Amino acid sequence: MPTWAPIVILATALAIVVGVGQGFYWTYVSRKQAERDRLARRLGTVVDEDEKAALFLEAAPDPTAGALGDFGQHLQDLLISADFKWSVSRLLFTCGGVAVVIGLLALLFLGPMGLLLGIGSGMAPYLLVSQKAKARSKKMVSQLPEALDLMARSLQAGLGLSDAFKMCAEELPLPLAGEFGRVFEEVRFGRDYRQALEGMLARNPTLFELRIFVSSVLLQRETGGNLIEVLNAISNTIRARFLFHAKVKALTSEARFSALILGGLPAAVMVILLVMNPDYPSPLFNETVGNYMLGLMVTLYVSGGFLMWRITQVEV
Repeated sequence: MPTWAPIVILATALAIVVGVGQGFYWTYVSRKQAERDRLARRLGTVVDEDEKAALFLEAAPDPTAGALGDFGQHLQDLLISADFKWSVSRLLFTCGGVAVVIGLLALLFLGPMGLLLGIGSGMAPYLLVSQKAKARSKKMVSQLPEALDLMARSLQAGLGLSDAFKMCAEELPLPLAGEFGRVFEEVRFGRDYRQALEGMLARNPTLFELRIFVSSVLLQRETGGNLIEVLNAISNTIRARFLFHAKVKALTSEARFSALILGGLPAAVMVILLVMNPDYPSPLFNETVGNYMLGLMVTLYVSGGFLMWRITQVEV
């Protein structure tokens, strides 16, 4: 082992400890902030002063996203959906930094095969943002039927559409309450309903259910009609979609469990071989032909796992 290897290991361990500590600290701070936001909504303060000042500020176009074309637009939509205050260039720089650091450490201990680990680890920030975007979108969709029912009851009680948005912002949990509260504040400060609702769609570009709701509200304001019945119909449709998804999940549970077992067997067998007889799989790591075979096996393994996952996905 090189003489500078202990220094690299110590620096890496220190960085991990500092990162974990920062993670716990910011988790605590975010929870306290969420409690303050929840209390503010219950007291009727829908949007704080800093957010009011930024209501009508248009975000500057990201030059990196524009240079990357459709892929850059996809990354930008992903960051917006996840409510990440990052630019596309920052996300790409973070992915590259993680790949370089992990790749160098893996190269030090695992040899040339460690570069594959570095390349794979570079996807971690992107996967984290993607997972947060999916979780936020899923949470908003699950809150939408309750919000539509609350709006319908508010309109039926004689309140206006703006007051219905305010009630949803005060009574519902985040993140949907924040979006409805922003629409209410923008309309209250003079922005047109169409602009405010289209802004909400721009901040949540992947939510098809929200797009249906916005289209229904805008159409009703232009042509008239019973908005209460429309909101109830949309709410019932979304709940029916939830029920269908639950049935699909139950019917595909056996296939997903089989995929989990089949996907875990190769890794489990490799770990058992490394523990019981380390010399037996050593040619895969120490010889060039073995490295190529291992790379091919990993590629086929990942492709097969993706295909099994894709088969169990049903679009509604």
